[in-house]
Amino acid sequence: MNGTKRKRKSSRKRTPKTHRVYCTYFPDGRYYIGYSCKSDKLYEKYYGSSKIVQEYVGELKKVTIAEFTQKSHAKMQEFLLQWENREDEHCINDMLNIRLRRSHLKDFTPVKWRPHE
Repeated sequence: MNGTKRKRKSSRKRTPKTHRVYCTYFPDGRYYIGYSCKSDKLYEKYYGSSKIVQEYVGELKKVTIAEFTQKSHAKMQEFLLQWENREDEHCINDMLNIRLRRSHLKDFTPVKWRPHE
């Protein structure tokens, strides 16, 4: 042996991830549109990665907008909603970060959504 270790493949089947697009609402009317692939238990307590969300002290409300089996579809949906709401002063999303393979979006259909619906 040359000193390298091989990882064993797990014999357990992995549960497919749920890729969610969500909206976190602040009491003052502001909102944050995000994406998460966290497990159900972790997702329950997750409100977003934005610094504003992370540092907020108080109660937040989260609504799941859509769930997808493919990450690329969820990320595209997140981007489209952030883009559609970019001029809304209540939308606090500032960072738009998307890098997707077009070929993975062939069967993507966007959902219709408006804040506070």
